Amino acid sequence: MLKEQLTLIGDALAGREEAAPAAGERPREAGAAGPRPARTTPATPLRRRSRYRPLKMALGGLAAAAAAGFVLGLGWLVSQNGGATADSASRGAAAADAKEDTGAPAFGTPRYLACARLVAEGRVTELEEVPGTGGVQRVTLRASRYYKGDGPVTFLRDDAEEVPLRPGDQVLVALSAGLAHPDRMAVGEAGIAPVRAGIVAALPASRAMRCG
Repeated sequence: MLKEQLTLIGDALAGREEAAPAAGERPREAGAAGPRPARTTPATPLRRRSRYRPLKMALGGLAAAAAAGFVLGLGWLVSQNGGATADSASRGAAAADAKEDTGAPAFGTPRYLACARLVAEGRVTELEEVPGTGGVQRVTLRASRYYKGDGPVTFLRDDAEEVPLRPGDQVLVALSAGLAHPDRMAVGEAGIAPVRAGIVAALPASRAMRCG
């Protein structure tokens, strides 16, 4: 579009030049009675070079350069966008691979449930501070539901944690093999409900998995 507009401007400027009448043209005869004009040798008119032609050529070159620049710029933007998308995808895949390489499955996934030692829900029956630990509590639950494992539910927690515990509180707790502190603990129905939903959804797949 830019090239077409600039070309039209050049054509309009070039059209202003009008052809000059030929010099030496013989005048029309006035009549027989009048004196006969002397015959003169027609002068060859000099060819005038249009001063607008260089302007038209310059404008045409400018339009071509602008069009080429636009195409190159558009191609650069497309390549940058594609490169950014590919780079983001590569970083995401690398992050996922790195997380997988750690061997620690995310909480609530089928793989986590397959490897967990105990996932249970119940109410606090006893809180006991462990001597010489500087505020670590031993918590005992009366389990009302087991998602993984069975038996007595006892675990350790720091007394300075944000959510304090009291006897009678409803708690969902998940522990990995060999650990006394939970991987995840939710307190109260509002905090437990979304965690419970994720665990229930992942249980069927976890039963078909082996830890490792």
